[in-house]
Amino acid sequence: MSEPDSRHGPIAQLLISWAPLSVILLVYAAAQWVSGPITQHHDDGANRLGFSLHVSGPARVDEAVFGVVPSVWLQQRLVDGSTHWYDAVAALVYVTHFVSIPLVTAWVWFRVRDRFRAWIAAVLVFTVVGVSGYVVYPAAPPWLASQQDQIGQVDRISRFGWHFLQLDPIARLSGLGQGESNPVAAMPSLHAGAALLVTLFLWPSVTRWWRAALGAYVVLMALTLVYTGEHYVVDVVAGWLTAGIAVAAGAATRRRSPPERSGAADLAESVDVSGR
Repeated sequence: MSEPDSRHGPIAQLLISWAPLSVILLVYAAAQWVSGPITQHHDDGANRLGFSLHVSGPARVDEAVFGVVPSVWLQQRLVDGSTHWYDAVAALVYVTHFVSIPLVTAWVWFRVRDRFRAWIAAVLVFTVVGVSGYVVYPAAPPWLASQQDQIGQVDRISRFGWHFLQLDPIARLSGLGQGESNPVAAMPSLHAGAALLVTLFLWPSVTRWWRAALGAYVVLMALTLVYTGEHYVVDVVAGWLTAGIAVAAGAATRRRSPPERSGAADLAESVDVSGR
């Protein structure tokens, strides 16, 4: 494990570690611009690169595998007009997507610096591959397909659990954020993929109890996305495949990179040279 750079305080180091993540914002902004024509007219048209919106395709895949559209099936049985404890769990799990990668980035920087390049490479490959999927295959999530009468009743309920927790301001803030997001960024599911990306990367460095928690997190995220109408199961699987590609790219980066020198090794060498 490399020692943190003593020339910078912890806050400065944290900002340094997060700097590469700014690329993610640029990639998402570019994809948002490309998808502009579709996001303004959900029912027709194509994005700025000429790729048309897919509404029924992902639903038909889920239906062929399961015999039903899982999002429709789950909401028929669990949604009754009021919020429940499982809605609160879904809201909490859903929101972890927005903090998991920054938190793991900080942890890798401070605790396993020798794996930092591999982690950043994995995150950037994950983002570029995933967002490229949004661009070449713009797809409607279940809630949008339902609005267009392509599948049964599905509501977008990923924020409703905040009402159960009596945190209505967070529910309103989440609603505003969803209103500004790209509604056709469904294939692959980067929410599902990020959960697996974090799990696969941390797996070698954590205890079995943490591994159990991480495995449960991947499953809970998948269930949350399907139940809340945010993604189809096929979107989730595509997200997992994207995570696998990203982790492989990160591992390849680490194999090609020279080993990082620790501060202790540099100090020992300087003492040896000065003593000659």
